[in-house]
Amino acid sequence: MKRHNTNRPHYVSLLQALVDGSSQLRRQTVKSLVADTTNRRKIIEGIKKVIEEQSGILYETTPEAHEHKKYEAMIRAGSVEQAAIQTALGILGPHGLLDARQPFIKLVDRSGMLKRLGCWENHITTMKAEALKTAEQFRKRHKQKVEYVAVFGVGGSGAPHDIAAEIISNWRKSSIKIDVIHADDPNPDYINKNTLAIFCSFSGTTEETIHCYEVVREKTNMRVILAKPDDPDEPPKISLGKIAQRDNLPFIQLPADEKHPAYVMQPRESVCLQLTATLTFLASIGLEPGSGGRLTLDELAFEEKIIPEIRDWRRKYGPEVTCKDNPAKQLAFFLLYGIDYNGEGSLPKYDLWRKRVPCILADRNNWAIGHELRTQLHERSKINAIFYEAPEFLHNLVESIRAGVKSSQDGLDEDPYVYYFIRSLDEEPRIRLRLDRTIELVIDEKGRYAELNAEVDAERGNPLQQALHAVYFNAHVATYLALLNGFDPLPVPTMSWLKNVMREFERDGREEREAQRADRLLLAVADS
Repeated sequence: MKRHNTNRPHYVSLLQALVDGSSQLRRQTVKSLVADTTNRRKIIEGIKKVIEEQSGILYETTPEAHEHKKYEAMIRAGSVEQAAIQTALGILGPHGLLDARQPFIKLVDRSGMLKRLGCWENHITTMKAEALKTAEQFRKRHKQKVEYVAVFGVGGSGAPHDIAAEIISNWRKSSIKIDVIHADDPNPDYINKNTLAIFCSFSGTTEETIHCYEVVREKTNMRVILAKPDDPDEPPKISLGKIAQRDNLPFIQLPADEKHPAYVMQPRESVCLQLTATLTFLASIGLEPGSGGRLTLDELAFEEKIIPEIRDWRRKYGPEVTCKDNPAKQLAFFLLYGIDYNGEGSLPKYDLWRKRVPCILADRNNWAIGHELRTQLHERSKINAIFYEAPEFLHNLVESIRAGVKSSQDGLDEDPYVYYFIRSLDEEPRIRLRLDRTIELVIDEKGRYAELNAEVDAERGNPLQQALHAVYFNAHVATYLALLNGFDPLPVPTMSWLKNVMREFERDGREEREAQRADRLLLAVADS
């Protein structure tokens, strides 16, 4: 018969229950650990061990399609790790959990994503040089004018180009239309011999982007690849790198060597790399000028303006800056809990589970920035978030915002949302005024909201400066929010596993045809 040590302290049993106990009892276990004020130091040491153990499971290789149990073990490890981190948050508060002098930032952010966020100047210098080299090759081969730019990419390899296109549009630096196409089977009718088609994939193996290439390849010879080169030790069957070699295409290569100062591990970290590459390439090949003139390398001024500003932003938002002086840490806390950070004791113990849903609101000229933040909150922070753009939401969403805020104020219901307005001088003037009045009359002093004013210096910055400031700030917010929410910002086990699942099905195969059947139920509801 197995004997139980009945003399061990209760907190030790609770720590064990955190790992082995029922998931239904996990919340009560966390509450009990947080309430134990006598053994806090020992509990924190135990929590650190739990995080280390569960983190190791999350960093194992992605399960194959048939490895359901391995996938379920990873999800359970993530749940246990989240409970452990929330215990630490309940004991230490946000200032303690996010204090760089404490062990938790490095412990939870195991891969060092926050450290890599400090390397954006390397991203710029690396990709500017790479894009210039590739643009020179392109100019030697193609003499005709570019009349349309189509950039193909999804996820973290789509968002950077949305931002690049938005910067050029807000700056009025080209009369050429630039579309970023997030698709698997795009409409090729808009592509012709005068179209510049750029195919972007961080990994080089994104199946949607590879299929886009095959759909439009015969329509234009002006094709460019932006991706990581293949791993020579584990070469894929098909990749954009292989396509570039096969079809002799200009190839802008992202850093693949882990020791490279601009190396990142995931697509969502590559926004500065890919954005710099696209802007540099387009400026170098020369697009038709817009009403604001021509996009040029001098206008981009990466070394002269952008890199010095990035250094300044790092001094304001980096992990070494404490919560009381760090607006990115403060906003992360606010977006998760709807509570203003006001020093130690900001988070009442009973509020650990009263989390909010960020509602991101921006002018249409900042759509790409809002969209990118929403995806970062999904992937890094592992929270649901919604996003709307003005002027459209000003003609419908304001009613539900007002109703939710008022119901919460009257005690009839609790508004689950916190509202985050991303503002900049790229807003349309009339819409800027309307947003001001909406905040003042509908939300101010009644609801939970925050504003980011992406106006970076006395001159208020140009569209590139404003966009990069917002993206850089929001990347820190999403990473800090991941830690507060109890997650390592790097692993994405569900997304990775589903990619392996989809590899089991042949393109245009039987399963794909069956998915197109027309006899599906009008409404299917699963209530677990």
